[in-house]
Amino acid sequence: MVFEQHEYEHLDVLAAEAIGEPGQRRFRLIAGTPGDIISLWMEKEQLQALGLAIEQLLEQLQDTGLDTDSITPERLPMLAPVDPTAPEYQVGKMAIGYDDESRLVAFFAHDIEQESDAEPVFTGRSSIESASGLAEEIAEVVAAGRPRCPRCGEVIGPEGHVCPHSNGHLPWDPNTESEPH
Repeated sequence: MVFEQHEYEHLDVLAAEAIGEPGQRRFRLIAGTPGDIISLWMEKEQLQALGLAIEQLLEQLQDTGLDTDSITPERLPMLAPVDPTAPEYQVGKMAIGYDDESRLVAFFAHDIEQESDAEPVFTGRSSIESASGLAEEIAEVVAAGRPRCPRCGEVIGPEGHVCPHSNGHLPWDPNTESEPH
């Protein structure tokens, strides 16, 4: 299968989004320029890993002497809804890097069906501020799902949760004021 490559020297659109109800959500990264936007669909864990990778990159840049504390995260606005005919890819692997010369963060994504040595379907560059804003947005999108049990960390569904730490007793409902003891 031949994949079209999408390369953006500077991203004007860069956003994370979850679509659907908690427990049934699909996640994507929306990237491009006005009039030329693509959707990069991924698993929740992949999106979360991308956010963490951006945060780690910023920490590494600080270790090299770049003052990342003075960076104000900037979220790039969605100027219009994503066109239903816009290209879409299911991300198999994604990477990020930093270009010292241009002072831009580079993003690379491969479709899940691509050969491992193929060129990425998506390459885009953004400012450090935009990448930092994306990391914040990703954290919010991922956290907006179903609550987790404070005792065991498992997801609490709409029907409640039987925590193993309660030895199978006392189902915990997130709508009550306190957790079981």
